[in-house]
Formats: sequence, structure tokens, C-alpha cells
Amino acid sequence: MAEHALERDTLIVRGPDRKTWLDGLLTCKVPDVAPGVAGYGLLLTKQGKIVTDAFLVDDGAALFVGVAPGQGPAVRDLLDRYLVMEDAELSVAEPPLAWRLLTDGVDPVAGAAHGLLTLGSLRAQLVAVPHAAEAPSAAPLLAEHGLGVFGVDFGERDNPHEASLDRIAVSWTKGCYLGQEVVCMQDMRGKVKRRLVALEGSEALRTAGAGPVLAADGSVVGQVSSVHATAAGARVLASISTSALESQAALSVQGEALRPALKVS
Repeated sequence: MAEHALERDTLIVRGPDRKTWLDGLLTCKVPDVAPGVAGYGLLLTKQGKIVTDAFLVDDGAALFVGVAPGQGPAVRDLLDRYLVMEDAELSVAEPPLAWRLLTDGVDPVAGAAHGLLTLGSLRAQLVAVPHAAEAPSAAPLLAEHGLGVFGVDFGERDNPHEASLDRIAVSWTKGCYLGQEVVCMQDMRGKVKRRLVALEGSEALRTAGAGPVLAADGSVVGQVSSVHATAAGARVLASISTSALESQAALSVQGEALRPALKVS
């Protein structure tokens, strides 16, 4: 079984109302999270911008919420403003927990809050453990399935559609949540100026960092956010203008051609 480390701060939510309360704030169906079943959603501003993404597991007594690294206290303070009459208690895990994605097998880990997680084509066991040995970053695994990392490939300037998480981290059948009206209006409009997409390139791109994506005429149509080595070359995640995507324009980075890979959405 392969382990992949997720850099996360951890919030712990206890109390009988923990799921119904958090369900009114996150984009995913929080009540569906249970021992053995993990979740993934977004915390948004009222304007529909991403505050953090959130991985969720439940051990039957508490809900563990993995948020962007370094953002635990700030997210706790933000969520705490919406905790009024609910029977729930919110805290930051101390000492910090280690989050892992386990692939090549989905057996639960003894002594850990865990659950099966499905993100698009990615299917893995998500665990939050008190202690864990060093493990490779999960970023290449996520990129393999067209998924970005908060703070690297998408962030606070993006909405779910721009981060290509609108069909992965957003439930379209649940009740209200923070920022829902803006997200629904965006979905009805059906178009954003840019989207995060997965592209493939040659091995020469493995050392490339963030940089502009060019169309055949030399115009800048996007920005690379991360590059990951693959057996066949390189996987590139980049935010590309929808006009370039719709026209199927030839794209390149540093003179190296890019071709479509697995889409995030």
C-alpha cells in the first residue's frame, strides 16, 4: 500500500450537531461523512471565492476537518462566527495530525480516523493519524488525476469553477451553504474566463516552474502552477483561458508543446 502525505491543518468538531452545522457552511454533503466514508468540500466566502478546501473523516465521535496548511486557526475563527445555537464544539488539533492518502488498497488503518475518498478518477483511503512516518507528497498523485493543491494550483482568488472543482467538491443536491447563491449563478451562466486544467508535456518540462502558457501566435493564454514528473514525461497543471481551451489552440511552455491530459472536471 502506497502512502502519500497531505499537508493539512486539522480542525476537530465534536457534538451531536457537528455535521448538520458544518453542512450549512461547506459545499459538500457533510452528513454523508461517516466512519469508513470520507468527504471533500470547500469553504467559500459569501462572494463564492475559496477560503480553503477541506478533507473530512469521522470516527463516530468527532469530525476531523483537514484544511490548508497554516490556515487552521484562521479557519477556526471564521467558522466559529457561525456557531451560535448549535450543540457543537470546534478546536484545532494539538498535537497536529498527519493526513495520508493510501492507494493500492483501501483497508482501514487501525487507530486512525479514516474513510474511502473518491475525487473524480482518484479512489483512495483517507486517514488522519496521530503519528506518521515521512511519506512522499500527495501532490503528484493528485496531479495524475487532474487535481490541484490549494495554495499552489488554486487559491483564494478562485471560485469552484475556476479551480475545476465544481463537479468534484460541490454538491448540487444539498441545501444552502455559504456562497451557494454565487456558485449557482456562475453555473447557470455556464462560462468562466479561465479554468485549471491538466496538460501533458515532454520530460524537458520536469524542471520547469510556474510560468506563462503561450498560444501559437505567442500570446499568453495561461499560467503554469505546478509540474510533476510522469513515466512518459511531465504532467502540467495550469490555469488557461476558456477561449483558448474552446478553440483548442496549440499551447506551449518554454518552447515545449503541451497536449490535453485528464481534465479536472
